Amino acid sequence: MTHNMSSESNDGRTVRLQIPASNSDETTQLPSHKVTRQLALDKIVNKIGMGKFQKQLLMLCGLGWLSDNMWIQCVVVILPRVKVHYNVNEKFIGVLSSSMALGMMIGALFWGVLSDAYGRKKAFNFTLLFTALFGILSAFSQSFFQLCILLFLTGFSVGGNMPVDGALFLEFIPKTHQYLLTSLSVFFSFGAVLTSILAYLVLPQNSCIDSSGKTCNVEEQNNGWRYILGILGLLTFIMFICRILFFRLQESPKFLISQDHIHDAVVVLRKIAIINECHIQIKASDIQSTTINSNYTETISDDSSQFQVGFFSDPIQWFMLKFRPIEPLFSRKWIKTTILVWSIWTLVAFAYCMFNVFLPTYLEWLGLSGDEDTDGISLIREVLRDYVIYSVCGIPGSLFGSYLIETILGRKGSMALATFGTALAVFMFSTVSSRSGEVISSAMVSLLSTLNYAVIYGYTPEVFEVKLRGTACGMSSALGRIAGIIAPIVTGVLLSINICIPLYLSASLFALSGICMILLPIETRGRQA
Repeated sequence: MTHNMSSESNDGRTVRLQIPASNSDETTQLPSHKVTRQLALDKIVNKIGMGKFQKQLLMLCGLGWLSDNMWIQCVVVILPRVKVHYNVNEKFIGVLSSSMALGMMIGALFWGVLSDAYGRKKAFNFTLLFTALFGILSAFSQSFFQLCILLFLTGFSVGGNMPVDGALFLEFIPKTHQYLLTSLSVFFSFGAVLTSILAYLVLPQNSCIDSSGKTCNVEEQNNGWRYILGILGLLTFIMFICRILFFRLQESPKFLISQDHIHDAVVVLRKIAIINECHIQIKASDIQSTTINSNYTETISDDSSQFQVGFFSDPIQWFMLKFRPIEPLFSRKWIKTTILVWSIWTLVAFAYCMFNVFLPTYLEWLGLSGDEDTDGISLIREVLRDYVIYSVCGIPGSLFGSYLIETILGRKGSMALATFGTALAVFMFSTVSSRSGEVISSAMVSLLSTLNYAVIYGYTPEVFEVKLRGTACGMSSALGRIAGIIAPIVTGVLLSINICIPLYLSASLFALSGICMILLPIETRGRQA
């Protein structure tokens, strides 16, 4: 069903849009000039099509997503070695993962709001630079406390990659290729594979299985985790250089139009058309709405001036103004979608962290309990080999997700199917006793959870309108990070009671998130973002 728009005079009144019944049961009011501009821009973007510019942007945004998961999995693989190096108590080792997650949570919110207020371009360029800087510094940590602080700063920097890069990429591609946003999750999966392979090659011969010092000098022979941090920091810096030297990013036209910078948006569109070798004429009149008048211009000017409040002159007012974009997410139109999307991000992240973060530790514990005479290097190598298998199995999940979202299942059905399947796989993992059974069931968790995340990452920026997109994605990612902060600590406590309790809870949370997905009011398949 198409949108029904009523006519309007030139006195600045609004136009009423009827949202299709399949997507929403409500109506919303938008300024008519905003509607006209966005529709006109969508047509121009579709005419320019998918070309060289978008393909280059796909690769660079993909590197951002790769970096995100690369650092997440880094903490997972080095956690047992850091515990040995600093002789950290079981109750506190989860703080390492929580520090990274806390930084990612704050970073996701900060970079998301920054991209909505000041544009996608600045956030896109600086996230990787600061990630590389703090990642390399963390390799030289002299205490567990220093390592936690530096990983917090690394997480703060890398936490902006997914919300900012996802929103930026979506706003440059035509409607016919929006499914490629889900394909970015392939890069996310490769981030885990890259880290796990690197760990398999570096850690076994540069690690100690315990901190007793009887068979291994921790200070001299347990520095593999430092090498991992340093190498990943250098790789992230190379990704940053690729963004700066080999690609001149343009600011998002949709962001520029939302800020009433019509001529700047036209310049960007012309540059993209030239890069794509698309010979079309683009003029400001193609976008400029005829319903704008002086009253509207004055309103924008007055409102914009409020953002010049300084942090040190009035920090409370500054904070309220910067985070004001969150308010529309709780309007009558968006509140149901907002609550369900944020619940999904929180539940899935909590459930996934409970399984993923402690997986290498659990496999290592299983090896030690099965054979007391197991050689430390051989055990670490065997555990990391199984983790490589687990990581590799996530790659087809991303590809399969890209296919499923365009079928009759759509985004909602694909998410729900993958999530319920993940819940079942986690439960199976908790019941098997053999190593082969654990490898197979964990591989199923990797495949289905990656498929699930691929669709979630694509659905979230699709479902929210342009002016709310960066903030909504940033808040969603932030809530996922909050879950990532709490989950390791909760898992540690539950493991001291019974090793199966975290697995049962993880499976239950996955199932609950699947229910939330079914209840989502909007299906975005076939809809222009």
